[in-house]
Amino acid sequence: MKLTRHFVEKPWGRTDLPSAFAAPDGKRIGEIWYESDESPTLPLLVKWLFTSEKLSIQVHPTDAQAAARGLPSGKEECWYIVDAEPGAVLGIGTKRPLDAAELRAASLSGEIEDLIDWKPVRAGDYFYIPAGTVHA
Repeated sequence: MKLTRHFVEKPWGRTDLPSAFAAPDGKRIGEIWYESDESPTLPLLVKWLFTSEKLSIQVHPTDAQAAARGLPSGKEECWYIVDAEPGAVLGIGTKRPLDAAELRAASLSGEIEDLIDWKPVRAGDYFYIPAGTVHA
């Protein structure tokens, strides 16, 4: 199966990608996805992320939550850090347990960023992020 490179523009993306990626000129590329020409949906999404700013704080559904919304599956992530600037961090989970109301209130007020468990990263680090985990 052949995979095709798909460039995804993001406001936090970069214009200075490594030469191996041959990004379109002037585009702020944040992600490069590899998609199949033969199958509309692969069971695994492989992508590169290139960031120039902080990413959004997200949480992806579990398989059960996705099924309840008519989606084919939830989303777990594995992150392998290929390169990182000094001071780079990845947020995985919160510093303390939050119930739904606390998480919503912190998200709306902007305080969520202070509640995230920020982990320093460097090239070679690997992280598994289960579905349902707040991350950035």
